[in-house]
Amino acid sequence: MKIVQLEYFIEVVNQNSFTKAARTLHISQPSLTATIKKMEDQLGYALLKRTTKDISITEKGIQFYNHAQKLVNQYHLTLEQMYDLKLSQTPKIKLSILESTAHWVATVIKQHQLEHVDQHYQVTEILDLDTLTQHLLDFEIHLGLSNDKIKHEAITSIPLYTEDYVVLTPRETFKGQTSLSIQNLPLIVPIQPYQVRKHIDDYFTHLQARPNIVMEVERFEMATNFVHQQMGYAVIPRIYYQSFKTNHLDAIPIQPKIERTIYINVAKNRQFTPQMTALLDKIQNYWAVHRI
Repeated sequence: MKIVQLEYFIEVVNQNSFTKAARTLHISQPSLTATIKKMEDQLGYALLKRTTKDISITEKGIQFYNHAQKLVNQYHLTLEQMYDLKLSQTPKIKLSILESTAHWVATVIKQHQLEHVDQHYQVTEILDLDTLTQHLLDFEIHLGLSNDKIKHEAITSIPLYTEDYVVLTPRETFKGQTSLSIQNLPLIVPIQPYQVRKHIDDYFTHLQARPNIVMEVERFEMATNFVHQQMGYAVIPRIYYQSFKTNHLDAIPIQPKIERTIYINVAKNRQFTPQMTALLDKIQNYWAVHRI
């Protein structure tokens, strides 16, 4: 029995439909049906119950499904590690971060690399929650940071910390003020549909007010540059204010406040090497110590 046959069966069960599974797998439905029938003939028992309207999984099919998932996951993990060994003796750790987390992530990775000197890393940035979820499920990354919880039965979403948003202003523009309303300020905000923009839009909806948006940008770095040019005020996460790019700017708490929670996400069925487990532990331990 081939791995691809197991993947076909898993997809049929996940979709609860031969038609939908065939569409996802980019094969014809008769070919998919024949593959599952051949598997059942080889095994000597039925995996699925078929009716004219739908399908359901048999008791033995459930057990087979669980074993098949483990085998397929292990196969992809092993294959990935084999390719990674072209570059180093240890598989590289692939993680997705947020722009605002880069400062502390670099600190944690540096600590981890001191203990695992041969370790290689691949760091990317995935902002869309659905894309991040799919990358985790497809084992394209090991860990992923998000600013909202991923609600998927195959993903573990662990809260790391909660932070306030602040308004970034030129130095001493609001000298002596300990907090600031942003309702009437000319704002520089992220473009839609980024999650940070959704947080800001929801905030103004709750206040029953319309934001005075003068500029929409893709990255906090870009927003910071425009604040330096005194073209408006940027709403940024407080942790991003650690960045050297915010030198000579003030970060003032917003009143009433806006906050968000940062999560670290992993696939539940993903098997980690000791190095990967150590990095995950370091990330969680970092925020157990550095509470905001």
